[in-house]
Amino acid sequence: MPHGFEWIRAPWGPTLRCRPLQAHADHGFTTRQPALPAGGLSPGDGWHRVALAFGIPARSVVRLHQVHGTHTVIVRHDERLPEAWGTGDASATDHPGVALSVTVADCVPILLADARTGAVAAAHAGWRGTAAGVAGAVVQAMASAFGSRPADLVAAIGPSIGPCCYRVGEDVRAIFAAGGRWGVGMGRWFTPDPKGTPRHGVPGGPPPDGALWLFLDTWAANADQLSAAGVPVSAVHVSRLCTSCHREVFHSYRVEGTNAGRMIGVIRTLVRR
Repeated sequence: MPHGFEWIRAPWGPTLRCRPLQAHADHGFTTRQPALPAGGLSPGDGWHRVALAFGIPARSVVRLHQVHGTHTVIVRHDERLPEAWGTGDASATDHPGVALSVTVADCVPILLADARTGAVAAAHAGWRGTAAGVAGAVVQAMASAFGSRPADLVAAIGPSIGPCCYRVGEDVRAIFAAGGRWGVGMGRWFTPDPKGTPRHGVPGGPPPDGALWLFLDTWAANADQLSAAGVPVSAVHVSRLCTSCHREVFHSYRVEGTNAGRMIGVIRTLVRR
């Protein structure tokens, strides 16, 4: 377990928490439990259990239609809550009556809190969102909506598929490289060999003969992007738990395909207005 993270026993089972982030926001990264159905809410389902633990109604857990982009949905404390949360891959709020969530099964869940204002945010960073810069976009959205200063933010990067197991094609690297946005950082993010030893082997079939395969480190990419947006390096905490290596604990789309369930990163401000 990396420094700064701990397992807690939530009402539904084990949940990962980042201690430095917990000082500023109630939050957690779920595992295979609870089961979190897609679609509408059903009485007593996993969404209700999460909401109950956070002391809010299930309809107050922000659930976005995620599209692997960079749009941030803003929820302000002085506005009426919408009937539906809309489309986006990040959300930010200063509203004490809601909890923000992002749904993942290999993608990177990012949770942030403003130590000064109490505003919080959650972002979903698959490889497309990472290439587009969703981590920096949510930092900018917090600054615009709530006056957050990047230097006051604390971030936690939860479990996702790691650079030991995340094999991608050269086409993925080309999308990152388009426009020259990321510069020398890409040398750390893409490597010809895995970083670390995959516990169960690299998921997926063998690469085609002659194909150039790379290993993508979305942990480093998102941490670097947060730092580039002004979040102090010391305030970016990475769990470094691979969903493929620890498939008995986490859902992994690369391992299970369409049978994979979903986990969430969820966060609620501690400020009560």
